[in-house]
Amino acid sequence: MIEWVTLLFDSRIFMRINAVMGFLFLGLFVFFYFSKEGKDERGRGLVATASLIAFAMLFVLLNIFSCFLCWYMEDIVRLANGIQLVYTLFLFTADLALLVLRKIR
Repeated sequence: MIEWVTLLFDSRIFMRINAVMGFLFLGLFVFFYFSKEGKDERGRGLVATASLIAFAMLFVLLNIFSCFLCWYMEDIVRLANGIQLVYTLFLFTADLALLVLRKIR
């Protein structure tokens, strides 16, 4: 298992896929922000709540990332993959919270 994770984080292809996913999640969040639904008071409240949830998740992700920092520092590609993974999961959390809040409210 450890060898598989090491190979995955040492892969430049995984880094590119992860970066594309991050841009897609960012695009989805920005698309909702500028959409018709995102411009009214309810939509702005949803964006604000989703951003707050994602901000709290960012602290969790960065604390997990710092626990493995010595392992990430062994290779520059591994470090870049770790940082990109934190960014992608942060944006995924924001989008997921936004979708859930749209269904609840």
